[in-house]
Amino acid sequence: MLLKKMSVLCNRRVLMLLFYFHLVLLGVILIVAYDINVSPKETQYLKAYNRWRAIRENFDSYHEARAKQDGRLQMRGRQMDAVAGFDFLRDNNKRRSNLTISNGVHQQVFASSLENPLKFIPKVPEYSASDIVPYLSDNITKKYLELPRTIYTYKIVILTPVCDVAHVLDNYMKQLAKLSYPHNLLSVYFGEDSSTDRTFDMATLIADDLKTNYGFHDAAAYHFNASGGVHGPWGEVHSRSSQYERRAHLAVSRNTLLKVGLKHGEFDYVLWIDSDIKQLPVDLIQQLIYAKSDVVVPSCLFESGDLKRTFDKNSWRETPASIEDQEHLPKDILIVEGYSTTRRIYLPDLKAEGRVVRLDGVGGCALLIKANCHRRGLMFPEKIYSNHIETEGLAKMADHMGFTVVGVPFVEVFHN
Repeated sequence: MLLKKMSVLCNRRVLMLLFYFHLVLLGVILIVAYDINVSPKETQYLKAYNRWRAIRENFDSYHEARAKQDGRLQMRGRQMDAVAGFDFLRDNNKRRSNLTISNGVHQQVFASSLENPLKFIPKVPEYSASDIVPYLSDNITKKYLELPRTIYTYKIVILTPVCDVAHVLDNYMKQLAKLSYPHNLLSVYFGEDSSTDRTFDMATLIADDLKTNYGFHDAAAYHFNASGGVHGPWGEVHSRSSQYERRAHLAVSRNTLLKVGLKHGEFDYVLWIDSDIKQLPVDLIQQLIYAKSDVVVPSCLFESGDLKRTFDKNSWRETPASIEDQEHLPKDILIVEGYSTTRRIYLPDLKAEGRVVRLDGVGGCALLIKANCHRRGLMFPEKIYSNHIETEGLAKMADHMGFTVVGVPFVEVFHN
């Protein structure tokens, strides 16, 4: 009887051992199967080990790459994720609806103004709802463009940053050559950096041509080793998320060229002109000087079929609505125009106020600044200044320094 009981007990123990053995074996199989499924070629631990070994064996390259990445992130900061238009600053669904309706009205009225120029100046809007600029009758425009007879003696330096623009510099030279301001009082300096085409060679030839054949006082091209900027397709370069890096680089280029230009003489004015302008009024300089301001900018437009449209939307005036939108905005947020509806008034929409109008922001298509303002420290902010940068940042800085900032809306420069 005792032997029978011991036999039964042994069988149970054997069965229990077999059960636990198979259970452990099944667990091992499941773990191996899971690991193979997650990483068919190598385990996660092996991957981590291989990454660590690669870093150790190539530490110098790894460290250099990380330093570049950290520097880029530090420069761009929050702005790449926080470059804002006014659609980002508040819920503007109702406003956008109103703007769409208003925009349609503007287009209907203004689109036919080429054949039938307006005999009145449109009133200043609450904020710019359309970028279409109507044609006005000659009687109106002549009244606001008349100049007194004057003998000009101001020495002016024209500064133009250039990069990958060899294909447009010939037209740029033609536009400068036809200016009616005394050429012997004009000097022209190009600042080139990071071009991948023959921009520098072309700028050097044009500078020589302006001196030799067109009687300019002086002209030269300089190459700068300014790194950075945004390169690539037009859409990528001008995308909203690229604007902090792009315009910070432009500010560096402008400030570098400014230092070089001012060393060449005792100039009265600095005139900034974009290299890719299409057409300048022959009396552009006289019109800008007439404004008698520290900082003055004309309307910068482009032609779209039979329409004139605002190109440089960096020349604007704040409105109560735009100021309200910015009241609680963090200081490191960059506001850019031209990527959404706006709460500001663009320069071409201010004609009803007269020949010279007050502005809060300026663009750089054509921009006249008294040289003494630059000598006293006015420059193009390379980092965000009052939520703006480069030319718009300069306008904010000029206002804080007590300089006057104005626009001449009837003077029209055309951009490519």
